[in-house]
Amino acid sequence: MAKRSKSFDFFTMGGSQRWEDVFFYQKWRIQRNYKTKVYRLLDNWDIRRAAGSFDDCYKKFLKEIEVYQLSRQRGHMVVMLPGLGQSKNIFKPLWREVIQYGYMAAALNYPSTYKKVDSHVRQLDFFLNHLEDVEEVSFVTYGIGALILRKLLYFDAAWKKKIKVNKIIEINPPSKGSAFWERIGQYKLAQKLFGPILADLTPAASAKIPEYNKSYYVGIISCKPLLAQICSYLPMFLRKFLPFYEEYRHGNIKKTIEINTPCFRSLQSPEVASKCVKFLKSGEF
Repeated sequence: MAKRSKSFDFFTMGGSQRWEDVFFYQKWRIQRNYKTKVYRLLDNWDIRRAAGSFDDCYKKFLKEIEVYQLSRQRGHMVVMLPGLGQSKNIFKPLWREVIQYGYMAAALNYPSTYKKVDSHVRQLDFFLNHLEDVEEVSFVTYGIGALILRKLLYFDAAWKKKIKVNKIIEINPPSKGSAFWERIGQYKLAQKLFGPILADLTPAASAKIPEYNKSYYVGIISCKPLLAQICSYLPMFLRKFLPFYEEYRHGNIKKTIEINTPCFRSLQSPEVASKCVKFLKSGEF
C-alpha cells in the first residue's frame, strides 16, 4: 500500500511531468506520482484534499461530493492528451470552447518525459476504466498523444463495454515518427531532457503502432508555419531532419485539414478550437 504523504493540504501546481491523472469527475482529479506511486486528490482549484492510496483518495472524494454538492456528470466527455513535455494547461482555449457547446471536458496530465508509450497507455486505460457517469467519449490529441491513443484503442478493454468512442481529432500528430527526434535521441542531453519516450518516436518504432480500426471516425488538423512552407522547396532529404517536418496522414483517416498557424501556438488559435468543435458536432472541418 502506498504511504500517506505528510504534506499539508494546500495549493499545488496541478501536476505536470511528475503526476499522472488516473481519475476525473467534475474538474476534481486523482493523480499518481510516477515515481513514488503515492496518490493525491485535487479539487477544481488544484488544492490537494487527500493523499495516500487510490482508495484513500476516492473515499475522500465521495465525502466531498456531499460537502460541495457536486452535480452528477453525464453524457459526452472530450478527453484531451497533450504532447511531449506539455501539461493539460495547453488545452485551456479549446477546453473553454468545448464546454461552451455542452460537452464535458477532461484535459489530462501524464509524465511524458519520464515514461514510454506503453506506460502511458496503461495510465489512460486505468483512467477510462474509472471514468464514471460517461456514456460516450471523444479524444483530442496533440503531438505524441496520438501515438498513445492509437496503441490504446488497438486493444480490447473493459471500459469499451460501457463507453462508446465517438470521434478522434489529432493535432500535429507524428504519425510516421520523426527522423529529427531519432537523430536528437542519440545524444545524452536529449535523453535526459525528453526521457525514454524518444525511442518510441523513431520512424521504425512508430510504424509498429497499429492504425485505427475502420470503425473510428478520425480527423487530423496539421498546422504549417510560414517557415515550413518556405522550406518545402528544399530537397526531401534535408526537410526530413527539420524539427517541424512531419508526415501527418496515416491509415483510416476520414478528414484532414491544414491551418496556417505556427505549430507551437496551434492550441492558442481560435480557428483550431472552432474547427475541433465543428468536427465533434458534425464530423466535418
